[in-house]
Amino acid sequence: MWRFDATLRRVAPLDGDASGPVSAAAVALRERRAPRASAVQAGRERRLEVIVASGIDAPATARAAVAAWLSPQIPERVIEDARLLVSELVTNSVRHARLAAGAAIAVSVEVFDAFVRVEVEDPGDVAIGGVAPNREHGGGFGLYLVETLARRWGSRHEGTTCVWAELAIAPAA
Repeated sequence: MWRFDATLRRVAPLDGDASGPVSAAAVALRERRAPRASAVQAGRERRLEVIVASGIDAPATARAAVAAWLSPQIPERVIEDARLLVSELVTNSVRHARLAAGAAIAVSVEVFDAFVRVEVEDPGDVAIGGVAPNREHGGGFGLYLVETLARRWGSRHEGTTCVWAELAIAPAA
């Protein structure tokens, strides 16, 4: 599995294969996450996991990591959509999950034959609910974009909040 450490200080990867200081949020995410095998096809790693620290730089850091990892694998139009979704979902975690500064936000991307799956998980356990976009005062566009771009999306709440979205790789027929 390809990993990108995007935090300002090192935190242990989700499967605990490295040492370093670990925040309570990172431990909570690691303990709640079900074990998953890496998907590898034809010698290529097909999954990325990134831990970013909650804060103003989190969306840009996650966006850059996702774009760099996806760029040799899928069409540019899908990469742009994935970057936008990751940015919106990480921004929602930073703005609405009531996280402490520096709390761990886990971002994962997995490439399948027909689609890319993006997940953003944070230690908050806040209900997900979209609001109508407000063109006059701003706001409400994050989940609207997810709904518009994703072929399907959803969320799960198991002590943490994980929002996931799937983007089709091939254009819709």
